[in-house]
Amino acid sequence: MTPGWWLRQRHYFLYIVREFTALPLALWLLWLLFEIHRAAGGPKAFYASGSPAFIAFSVVCLGFALYHSYTFLSLAGVIINIKVAGKPVPSRLIVLSQFAAWAIASLVIAAALIGFAR
Repeated sequence: MTPGWWLRQRHYFLYIVREFTALPLALWLLWLLFEIHRAAGGPKAFYASGSPAFIAFSVVCLGFALYHSYTFLSLAGVIINIKVAGKPVPSRLIVLSQFAAWAIASLVIAAALIGFAR
């Protein structure tokens, strides 16, 4: 295979982009651990950094995380096979339920973070 095989078709390109999303997310987690370690020095050590670079990188990583999550949940109908009363549940219903669960979990986490911030 040639080095640019993944550039030939859109499907291949999107697959490689999805696989690449793991790298920035891993780097973000390492940076987050570093920031948490700095927070052990007290509020002044942590908040004084204010790190605009960390915030900017976090926004970029959020885009990668959303893309990765969207593509994974879109495949849920293919991956998960459920039978109810001997009949298979339509894959579209499984995908919609996964996205609904994602939205509900996001709302619960957002409410908890906002509640604890007060």
